[in-house]
Amino acid sequence: MTRRHRPAALLAGVSVLLLTAAGCSDLRSEIEAETGAGAAPTAAAPPAPSSVAPPSPSSPPTEATPAGCPPSGLDVVIGGEDAAMGHRVVTLKLWNCGSKPYRVKGHPGLELLDEAREPVDVEVTHKNEYTYTGRRDDRPRQLTLAPNATASAVLHWNNRVTSLDGAPTPGAHILVTPAPGEEPVSLPLPIDLGTEGTLDVTSWAADPVSGR
Repeated sequence: MTRRHRPAALLAGVSVLLLTAAGCSDLRSEIEAETGAGAAPTAAAPPAPSSVAPPSPSSPPTEATPAGCPPSGLDVVIGGEDAAMGHRVVTLKLWNCGSKPYRVKGHPGLELLDEAREPVDVEVTHKNEYTYTGRRDDRPRQLTLAPNATASAVLHWNNRVTSLDGAPTPGAHILVTPAPGEEPVSLPLPIDLGTEGTLDVTSWAADPVSGR
């Protein structure tokens, strides 16, 4: 009787198939490792939070004024001086050095200081006829100064000494307040104040525009 060896042959075939499958699996793993195929995609790392805080909506940016211009946008300078027969006349120039139009009306505020910047007793008036030379009247008018526009006021005093009771205290600085509520501007201005002890100043008047 002839023996049949079919089970052994089947076992051998199954072993070959298993080895072949294992070899294909190893080969596929190597190919995927080299090409990057089959790797699960990774999520991108979230960006690091910025250390700079965003601007607050409650604090809008402010408009900067030019260097040397007061925060109010108004500056005062000496525009010219004159003297005759004991009279002293100085022109004060109000300059809008800011970026916005500014409304002004009335007389500038004045305060006289000595060399030590101590107040000098002086009376400020608005009625001296000598001051109004070249002006029709001194009625305060509402002015709107455009950026870089100017207005003028005339300052007058009399340096005559008519009493021997003592020499008046001379002034060395003047504080000019362009308009009520604004910060005063300090100007070096020697004022040889006479015994009358008064300073007279006109209201602000618009300067003529060049070319008109």
